[in-house]
Amino acid sequence: MEPDSHPKSIERILRNNPEIEGLRIDAVKHDVEVGFAEVIPDSPAISKIDASLARELPDPGAVIHSPEVCHSQEQGNADEVFHHHHLGSGVIEFHRGHLEPQGAVLWRHFKIPRWQNRPSSPESGDDYRKMLLLAGICGVTALAGHFLERTLPTGAAVAFAASYLCGGWYASREVFGELRRGKIDVHFLMLIVAVGALFVRAWTEGATLLFLFSLSGGLEQFAHHRTQKTINSLLKAAPKQVLRRTGDVWVAAAIEDVQSADELLVKPGELFPVDGFIMEGETSADESALSGESIPVAKRKGDHVSGGTLNLEGKAVIRVERTPQNSAVQRIIALIETAQQQKAPAQRFTDAFSRYYTWVVLIISAIAFAVLLASGHTTAEALYRTMTLLVVASPCALVLSIPSAILVAIAAGARQGILFRGGVAVENLAAVNQFAFDKTGTLTRGKLRVARIEGLNGTSEAAVLKLAASVGQFSTHPLSRAIASEAQRRGLTLAAVSDLQNDAGFGMRGVCEGTPVLVGSRALLAKHGIAIPVMNEDHAFVEVWVAGEKALGVIDLSDELRPESKPVIARLKETGVAVALLTGDRRAVANRIAAALDIQDVRAGLRPADKLDCIHRWQAEGRKVAMVGDGINDAPSLTAADVAIGMGSHGSDAALEQADVVLMHDKIENVSQALALSRAARAIIRQNLVISLGVVLLLFVSAVLNRITLSVGVIGHEGSTVIVVLNGLRLLGLGRFTGTPAKTGKDRA
Repeated sequence: MEPDSHPKSIERILRNNPEIEGLRIDAVKHDVEVGFAEVIPDSPAISKIDASLARELPDPGAVIHSPEVCHSQEQGNADEVFHHHHLGSGVIEFHRGHLEPQGAVLWRHFKIPRWQNRPSSPESGDDYRKMLLLAGICGVTALAGHFLERTLPTGAAVAFAASYLCGGWYASREVFGELRRGKIDVHFLMLIVAVGALFVRAWTEGATLLFLFSLSGGLEQFAHHRTQKTINSLLKAAPKQVLRRTGDVWVAAAIEDVQSADELLVKPGELFPVDGFIMEGETSADESALSGESIPVAKRKGDHVSGGTLNLEGKAVIRVERTPQNSAVQRIIALIETAQQQKAPAQRFTDAFSRYYTWVVLIISAIAFAVLLASGHTTAEALYRTMTLLVVASPCALVLSIPSAILVAIAAGARQGILFRGGVAVENLAAVNQFAFDKTGTLTRGKLRVARIEGLNGTSEAAVLKLAASVGQFSTHPLSRAIASEAQRRGLTLAAVSDLQNDAGFGMRGVCEGTPVLVGSRALLAKHGIAIPVMNEDHAFVEVWVAGEKALGVIDLSDELRPESKPVIARLKETGVAVALLTGDRRAVANRIAAALDIQDVRAGLRPADKLDCIHRWQAEGRKVAMVGDGINDAPSLTAADVAIGMGSHGSDAALEQADVVLMHDKIENVSQALALSRAARAIIRQNLVISLGVVLLLFVSAVLNRITLSVGVIGHEGSTVIVVLNGLRLLGLGRFTGTPAKTGKDRA
């Protein structure tokens, strides 16, 4: 469906259903409400409207972000069929053309099945594996033909024929498709030049050109394939079946059959399948994937749980608050889809240039051919000179000027553990002037560690740690694991514990060396009547209290800051970019991390939608934004950012699928290295464009004036191609740009 058809869909709905006063579309919640003037229509009219909505409305993001809606005024007049108002993030309201509704408007919610749990769109285009295979065959046969050209002409001809066939297969299909739509671009001229190269016996050049174009096409299709898996990567984590209470028994049911107010049983280690409230049991939940909070959250009767979070400890019975399609995970999926609609594709210089370049070259070549014939030249001579003109004017060096630098930049980055997903990522990162960092798992390791131990009532630090580690040594809770690791690091010998009991949501208790011991939250101690000192509300650590008959001590734990984070932030600031911290964690925790890293712009307590709003506000101010993150909660903002940078080892599937740049091995220090590499690539691209365009202009003018022979034209053309390729290879020595010392033979040894 073409973009300009979306407002027409709204227009058809209003024209065909006179009862409708307005439509209210929510692209985030996948909801649509219909407004009626003063009275709700009868059932037949409602059924007709229901069918009309299902037929006419495409995906909500496509409606809201269509060009007419995005760029038109929010005012209307009586001559228009409808006008619209933006009510908030992802919400828009359409009304009939009169400026004010006629009487009271009654709103009714309608369900659009296509919007609910719809699968990701099927992959379009060609199979990237076949495209890359044909590109590889094209390159190999072109190389074989080049070496056989002098010694075995017949073999060279066969090799070049295979190279042309493989390299031009998908490109020719694309060009013919464009021709049927009355369009031509630089790809068309590329094919003309490749065919023309046959007549002037420049077979190697033509085959090389086809190889590079087919390779770039395969890589582009691969990136598209990976992007299409975004939604599936989120849905794979969701449970497919649940245990639903039916009378007095638990019966397995498909997740799609779950309705509001159903009661579900969730066992330890399982994901909460939907948003709901705890009805029975006590536990704690790992909400880091959604909120960015690395510390488990206690859940008791009446507490809210979010779909997609992990039940860590006890069994819990939850009452469904929202159906699966409206859960937290599904809302994040909706945010990703909306952000994808808002993210405009990069417009490269060569794309804009090719709109005119192809036509200009073809027209001038045709005129030159006609003039040569009219001036008395034979057809063969005219064709020869026209082909010379096409060869020297062909955009080989121009089209290589960007890919040659980009491919080398990608290779140089991969060697350092920086994976660029295509040339657009390299180009866009160079223009970034605002970096936004997630906290958990990005600037920090995402793992809790013991930050401080305080003994009370004469108890030593070692004794407090030993008691806590002994009681929790067999627990899988993240707090217990962190305490046990600290005890192991200090070489403490743990004591045997009997009568061990888990008090879900509070902590644990047991008998250690004949003494009852409590290990857990301050609420656990209060529950047993043990007094503890009052702590500051701005306390930036998670506490684990240890008590016997009285409080014995407290262990403070925190998320461990990556030691490389501070130098990275400092280097980014030195390059002139702004740095901000976006986190779902508490303000006190965020401020502590920001202070350690010297980050002044701190946004704490953010939901995924809040992070998305921050990105949009920066972009509205004209900034180019790079987002660095690793969790599901980062996926929408990663999608909306101009450049998305994901952590490769422990990042969520959703975050990595959206990432334009992936940092392998979670090396945060490679953020500044990637920026330096992209800026160096941008400088080389600009140099290559000047070289290629300058040489083309010089050779073209000389060919028109008949000042050069075909041989000179080929040498000049090939020379410029070699220059831009060699200039791009300078990126392999990026150590000279960033101050990173190149490895010597001794270093490698």
